[in-house]
Amino acid sequence: MFSRNFNKLFNELFNDLDRDIFNPNNFERKHYTSDDGSFSFTMYTNNSFNTPNKPSELLLLKQELDVVVEKQDFEKAVELRDKIKKLESHKEKISELQKELDSCIKIQNFERAIELRNEINSLK
Repeated sequence: MFSRNFNKLFNELFNDLDRDIFNPNNFERKHYTSDDGSFSFTMYTNNSFNTPNKPSELLLLKQELDVVVEKQDFEKAVELRDKIKKLESHKEKISELQKELDSCIKIQNFERAIELRNEINSLK
């Protein structure tokens, strides 16, 4: 019963907070029980705070495009525009492949990781 009440309280707390920063999906739940079952606890960790927020490649390209347009370097602007369009059109596929790549790295399947990395790079 306590577990259900805590989960309800936990969910209500996150409903009131900024969802971008305190998104419940960013939390990992780990439950531990002693060998004899006399003691147990649940730990929640948010790993999103451990990784710095780096700007996306798409955002960086758009910022660079703004700069080269301002400098009137239209040849470079054409290159960047085309690269942005290519990235936007393959965004979902790249995201799927990136998730699979992360999974392969986690399980140390580096042969498949190489294939996925190359496939992602070809879509960029």
